[in-house]
Amino acid sequence: MKMSDIDIYQLPVWLGMIVDEIQEKCRKELLKESPQFISMESESHEILEHFEFISTLIDRDKITEPMNIDVTEVKALSRFLALEEDMRELIQIKTYFMGCRHTIQFLILAGVL
Repeated sequence: MKMSDIDIYQLPVWLGMIVDEIQEKCRKELLKESPQFISMESESHEILEHFEFISTLIDRDKITEPMNIDVTEVKALSRFLALEEDMRELIQIKTYFMGCRHTIQFLILAGVL
């Protein structure tokens, strides 16, 4: 199998499980040491606790009727979504570098480097 043959949206089950494990490790272990990530995660949790409607929006099944949202809540939602995106980007960057490190270790073990 060539790298170009891999469709990232339809990974084999075993490869998807490896990717999930690496992302979870990045989030729970490696990024817990990052002050920037800790700060974003903390602010994100505070917003969720203060504005319950955001949790309702995230879990769309709870929405049964139109919601009346004021400007303050819209700003909170906007900030929450920005924080979530920034945290996701940090996870992706950390995952990429972790993959690079593993690739180099593999190449060393294989005697290529």
